[in-house]
Amino acid sequence: MKSIMVAILLLSVLAAPVYCLAQEENYLKFEDDMLKYKDPILAGALSWYVPGLGQLYADAIFKGVSFMVVEYGLLYGTIISVAEIELGVTGDFTLGIKIQGKGDDVTSSERTTAIVLGTTLLVVHFINIVDAVNSARTYNSEIEQKIQPDVNYDPEMKAYNFGIKGHF
Repeated sequence: MKSIMVAILLLSVLAAPVYCLAQEENYLKFEDDMLKYKDPILAGALSWYVPGLGQLYADAIFKGVSFMVVEYGLLYGTIISVAEIELGVTGDFTLGIKIQGKGDDVTSSERTTAIVLGTTLLVVHFINIVDAVNSARTYNSEIEQKIQPDVNYDPEMKAYNFGIKGHF
């Protein structure tokens, strides 16, 4: 029970910056349609904590799933090269995961593999965060291109017509 409380406390402490950095969402309203702007800072923070989540937030689903699969694959490869993972089901249908370091049994090629995969994971994670921010900015610029003010002067009526043009 103590470990569950510590995990919840740790998760809430790590999630606090996401809530602090998130800006209030801006909306453009046109009749009954609402278009939401995506916050780039929130997208980056989401990808920091869960790989690919910032891209999913910014409606770049393929990129988000791709980053998620690649990063978790690299993490698994890094761990498996220096540790033994045992997955088992115990009595009363309890699922158990046992991760134990190999200790002195780790060869130099396994260490090299772990270092290369870990370094690659860090680089890919940094690229993931930057891409999440850029995906949110791209989403916002596409919204701005869809809706533009329309101002026309009618010489016969000697009046201006104001409106919004674009596709929704």
